[in-house]
Amino acid sequence: MTDNEREQLVLRIKNFLALINEDLTDIEQDHTGLIDFVINVTIDRVLLYLNSDTIPTIVERLIAEVVNNGLTQKLDVISGNDKAINSISDNGQSISFANETKKYFASASDNEIFGAFTNILNRYRRIKVVCTR
Repeated sequence: MTDNEREQLVLRIKNFLALINEDLTDIEQDHTGLIDFVINVTIDRVLLYLNSDTIPTIVERLIAEVVNNGLTQKLDVISGNDKAINSISDNGQSISFANETKKYFASASDNEIFGAFTNILNRYRRIKVVCTR
């Protein structure tokens, strides 16, 4: 996926998200960059989950639903003052976010993030074939 294709995908997902969450502009004002971060992390996770380089168009609305579910769940829990990276471990490859929403999307399992949508996403998964010589 090229950078331009990804930008277009993020924009389409944001448009779907705006349809299902009327508080989107307020969230963006209170948590600058959070929506883009969550959308991009979710796209990365879907690409890895599907074992694919592209995301089917029909899945874009699902991604908006996943992002909306995660945002509304986590933003109800946090106060909103914590927006920075708390710590980085080089050799252990771990990043600790002060923002609970970012932490959730970066570290939760696929089943936790995708929830009931895993059954739908499974239809689009590519088989990973390993062939030894």
